[in-house]
Amino acid sequence: MRRKGFIIFSIIILFLFTSAVYSDEGMYLPFKIPSQIFQKMKKMGFTLSESDVFSMSKPSLSQAAIIIDGGTGSFVSENGLILTNHHVAFMAAQRQSSVKANLIKNGFLAKTIKDEIPAPGYKAYILKEVKDVTSRVLKGVSKKLPPKKRYEVIEKNIKKIIKKEEGKSGDYKCRVNSFFGGVKYYLSKYLVLRDIRIVYIPSRNIGEYGGEIDNWMWPRHTGDFSFLRAYVAPNGRPADYSKNNVPYKPEIYLKISARDIDPGDFAMVLGYPGRTERFLTSEEVKYYINFYYPEGIRILGKWLEILEGDAKKSKEAAIKNAGMIKGLSNAYKNYQGMLQGLKKMNLIAKKKKEEKKLLKYVDSDPQLKKEYGNVLNELFTLIKESQNLSKKSRFLSLFSRSSSLLRFALTINKWSIEKRKKDMDREPGYMKRDVPNLKLSLRLGQMGLYIPTDKKVMKFFLKELLNAPSEMRSKVVDNLIKDKSDKGIDEFIDNLYKNTKLQDLSYRMRAFNLSRKSLLKLNDSFINLASKLQVELDTLKDKSETLAGKMLLVRRKYMELLLKYKKGLIYPDANRTLRLNIGVVKGYSPKDAVFYLPQTTLKGVMEKDTGKWPFIVPERIKEICKTKDFGDYIDPELKMVPVDFLTTNDSTGGNSGSPLINKYGELMGLLFDGNFESIASDFNFMPSITRTISVDSRYILFVADKVDHATNVLKELDIVR
Repeated sequence: MRRKGFIIFSIIILFLFTSAVYSDEGMYLPFKIPSQIFQKMKKMGFTLSESDVFSMSKPSLSQAAIIIDGGTGSFVSENGLILTNHHVAFMAAQRQSSVKANLIKNGFLAKTIKDEIPAPGYKAYILKEVKDVTSRVLKGVSKKLPPKKRYEVIEKNIKKIIKKEEGKSGDYKCRVNSFFGGVKYYLSKYLVLRDIRIVYIPSRNIGEYGGEIDNWMWPRHTGDFSFLRAYVAPNGRPADYSKNNVPYKPEIYLKISARDIDPGDFAMVLGYPGRTERFLTSEEVKYYINFYYPEGIRILGKWLEILEGDAKKSKEAAIKNAGMIKGLSNAYKNYQGMLQGLKKMNLIAKKKKEEKKLLKYVDSDPQLKKEYGNVLNELFTLIKESQNLSKKSRFLSLFSRSSSLLRFALTINKWSIEKRKKDMDREPGYMKRDVPNLKLSLRLGQMGLYIPTDKKVMKFFLKELLNAPSEMRSKVVDNLIKDKSDKGIDEFIDNLYKNTKLQDLSYRMRAFNLSRKSLLKLNDSFINLASKLQVELDTLKDKSETLAGKMLLVRRKYMELLLKYKKGLIYPDANRTLRLNIGVVKGYSPKDAVFYLPQTTLKGVMEKDTGKWPFIVPERIKEICKTKDFGDYIDPELKMVPVDFLTTNDSTGGNSGSPLINKYGELMGLLFDGNFESIASDFNFMPSITRTISVDSRYILFVADKVDHATNVLKELDIVR
């Protein structure tokens, strides 16, 4: 009875927080806004009700914020217009670019709806329902079950829940997310719109002004925004691209604020943050500092050298490799900031200190000691086991993603195995619901395929695997390449690419539909390699699932203890579910004698101009500055057109494109980055220096109006002045 009572207690306090929580920290579930936080919002001037923020029974702000590609977006017109970041829409521009029509460089503007073009691969996910499914996920789970079986029971339970909740229409997708190490599970149900089109993307010299030099840095002068549009079939249901489709009519959209923004102003973020790791132990932090980030920085740096080297030699390579370069560059700088920040804050020592306090708390109560006395030691043992396994699996995983042709082959090969099973017995990602996405990935891959680069990247990762420590090596690769010299590796790669047709899209799609037996009869070199590699990947997967089965109970127990120790005053880590966070416009001091103001202007854009990428100011902006044709976009205090601004909001990857909402419920800015000094806030929030960077809504309007003359877009917006 005591254990049952404690679980009920954990559930009750799980999302109840007191005013002791620092208000700017914490990514809260909008349907569980702590009363103290909402009271704080009201004191800060927020004018809307709780149901205006989140409600599934009436239109609310939460339904205006959507998942779009790898980021967040929001509806900003009654005709399905979506506002998101330039870097979120970047792959859409890349996939529609060619040497003759370079949308990446020049941008794009559809003057009419008929001129809008597809955003290949993009989908919009609109939240329609949130449901507690904890008891359904944990049904049949017990300590008595072997670890692997325990993992399988939960996985199967989740698949059953998703299948039932999605229904048969194909219009909805569901995700089940774990909170606090499995203490709670929530299902999110989304309406998925599959026809997304490009409306307006500013030139790269605006949307990515400052490039990687300014990425994660302040002061910032980037117009990181783009407009897309969602379409549906004439009957209003989601549909694939068709000329007969019509703009989607959202239940709610955000008004765009052209109001003045000042330091201290209220700012709320609604978005879909990817991942934070604020409940890791000292041992896990040590792994990130000593291996994960240093090794990641080394590998990403060399990978980027290959991609950028080819991009400099060929215009075609520059376009084909652009998306990968952008993604890897962002991760490369992120890893550097993360490693620097984790070391600077001495997080290992901080975590050890917290763990000592936790153990002291456990020792203070005989009942606690009986139930939780060994949980930290049990967790540490599993963590060490997990880290040894992850070192090898990470290397093999990177190799599996290194070459486009190898990715294609692994997808096709795996599907040929999974399709022979009953749907509920297939691996997640290879069920009937996933087939359209699998096919789409094979098609989209063609838009970034550049064989010369593919071969060079393949060689780099093969050498990495062949020279790795024995415990991180691939037996398959070792057996296939007997001559480990450059000549031997080159011969292996030449034969690999000579004896495949996977670079041909129609061949790939035919291969995807073949039976296992017919696929192997093709004797395609990449399919054969994938078939051998899959055996090794499956062995690692089995070990990982067994370990995860052990971890399920221990991690959950550890989080129960933390909840009890903190009296519920902790919030769930980010996991790509909708979150709310509040803050204010505010600068910061990164080091002694330095203070950054919270707003930048067009003056700063001009001051950074060098005439060379990434600091090339468009001629139209130069002309506007000469003639002072700023319209009514000048900030009264700044005496200039505002560009970007800082807030104290708590955000991370996945939040890109999130609407920053003012006290009236209007979009005041578009979140696009964090500051370099606080990247490690994913592990430990630092209120004095953690800042979110957003593009001012007034700069979006200024560029659309004065620079690109996107009058058709502006007419659609509901602008509040």
